[in-house]
Amino acid sequence: MKNSLRNLNILLLTGLAFTFLLSSCFKNRDEDNDTSAAKNESTAENYFSELSSIADQVATTGDLSGFKISQDLGSMVSNCAIITIDTSANVSTQNPNIYTIDFGTGCLGNDGKTRSGKIIISSSGPYLQAGTVVNITLENYSVNGNQISGIRTVTNLGENALGQPSFSVVVSGTIILNNNGGTITWNANRVRTWTTGFNTPLLFLDDEYSLSGSSSGTKVNGLNWTSQINTSLLYKHSCRQIVSGTITISPENKADRLVNFGNGECDYSASVTINGNTYTFNLL
Repeated sequence: MKNSLRNLNILLLTGLAFTFLLSSCFKNRDEDNDTSAAKNESTAENYFSELSSIADQVATTGDLSGFKISQDLGSMVSNCAIITIDTSANVSTQNPNIYTIDFGTGCLGNDGKTRSGKIIISSSGPYLQAGTVVNITLENYSVNGNQISGIRTVTNLGENALGQPSFSVVVSGTIILNNNGGTITWNANRVRTWTTGFNTPLLFLDDEYSLSGSSSGTKVNGLNWTSQINTSLLYKHSCRQIVSGTITISPENKADRLVNFGNGECDYSASVTINGNTYTFNLL
């Protein structure tokens, strides 16, 4: 009888310990709702993708008159941006074309964003020519008070099997968020394919780009993350945002997150799934 009672007590204690351990695991899993790595990744991606859109147009046309938020609102960056071209440059020699976009101390665009500082674009040849290398550097550049620095190097890889222009994109950048929001560092290797609008190079509202590749970064709290694009990201110039595609984010000491940018609509939002729980956040 005593042995039976002792065995029963052992079973009860074992069951309680297992239940406690199981509930602790679920509690820890449920508490992992940190979406900061996903937000930081999308913030960096959108800021530096916009730089390419601006540089693409300047390198193609020499101005920003077509960089529009819509046909009705006209130029997205307004007329306060001053563009200068280094007339000593010659694409037929080793000297690159150099374009400088100067937003001054503050240039309010029709997209509601205030930009300041300079974007400097150095192009080794015609933008749509295979082998051309475009370097984008920044001088005291900021968007809505967020300070952006670094270099974005775009190399024309020629046309893919579908006849679409494709580009290698390498980014090494830093974003200092306004209002003491902290600092994001970001390094990316992308292949950027011009999927729509490449047949109308002077019309920019119809441009769409597909992005593949990987990246890594450091969050504002100092923790690192890596990412891998699973389903190609779609960047629409008309939205000035990524509107579809998925990325797996792997933050330091945390479970992987799956970021979904949507179904192609310009809704300026994305979702991130962590341990089966899905959260929505707004894109810049």
